[in-house]
Amino acid sequence: MTRTERPAGRTRKRPLIGLALGSGAARGMAHLGVLKVLEEAGLAPDIVAGTSIGALVGGMYAAGKLDELTDVALSLDWKQVARYLVEVSFPRSGLIEGNKVTALLSEIAGDIDLAELPLPFRAVATDIMSGEEVVVGDGPLVAAIRASIAVPGIFTPARRGDDLLVDGGLTNPVPVDVCRALGAECVIAVDLNYGRVRDTRRANAKNAHQGLQRAEHPNFGAGRILDWLEHNTKQFDIELPNPVKAWMERQSMPNVFDVLGNTLGIIESQIAAVRLQVDPPDLLIRPNVGHIRFMDFFRAAEMIEEGRRAATEAVARWDMSGEGLSVDFLRTASSRR
Repeated sequence: MTRTERPAGRTRKRPLIGLALGSGAARGMAHLGVLKVLEEAGLAPDIVAGTSIGALVGGMYAAGKLDELTDVALSLDWKQVARYLVEVSFPRSGLIEGNKVTALLSEIAGDIDLAELPLPFRAVATDIMSGEEVVVGDGPLVAAIRASIAVPGIFTPARRGDDLLVDGGLTNPVPVDVCRALGAECVIAVDLNYGRVRDTRRANAKNAHQGLQRAEHPNFGAGRILDWLEHNTKQFDIELPNPVKAWMERQSMPNVFDVLGNTLGIIESQIAAVRLQVDPPDLLIRPNVGHIRFMDFFRAAEMIEEGRRAATEAVARWDMSGEGLSVDFLRTASSRR
């Protein structure tokens, strides 16, 4: 998908549209489907702000690299996810250093600063020492994304000057206010955590009832991570303790990524509910991706389709409601720009 071009030097005929993309780890692949629908509906954003995976997708969109990101997402299987996210190292403040992810993002986006992007873009992070929200608005795009996606305990914090930055979902999971601060007069927001716990329980119960096999939706669990690590570290004569491996492979026990990811998800869903009530967007899109696990990036096709469905229904409801700014007006005004 190629972002709609904005002719320079022409009088704007519509309110500026801001897009706030929320956090949610692998569930964020639904953002790709949402963006596709907004483009097709003539509602391409003028301003983008993102938190965590929302910063990753939003930053790539602002850089005009969403097609490339989509191609990478659709090509992933669980082994490739492991190669990108599981690094053979012993970081002191997180399980993953993030070097491979950073290299992948640099390969897609190149060496570009936020100030050079065709669209205004902000990435939301959190200062782990002070607990304050940090809106990154300058410097390299990839560095801004790396700070925003630094899930505590999983990714090591990102250093920015004297600050140590981690996932922005701890303070602002769906950055509607950041879009408004950038001048957005109409804000479309995507919340990936709505109903997360309830949907996960329902999906687990349904799978158990129907006797679904793991092969249908491959489980990127700790057992497979350990297998992969064992295979790729033989040259170091590292043997993983069998009792530890057996314990972690038990299906009744969540792996460390799920424990940390779900913990953050619970926090984010509570914060998002409050902030969206205090500062509601003009259009709120909530894809039904609560059953997607923290590292299920290999299910991108499923999530993209759900993003498309949720966005299509949300835009249709908004158009029919007659409340606030009409979609028809925004489309018409957009065509005159």
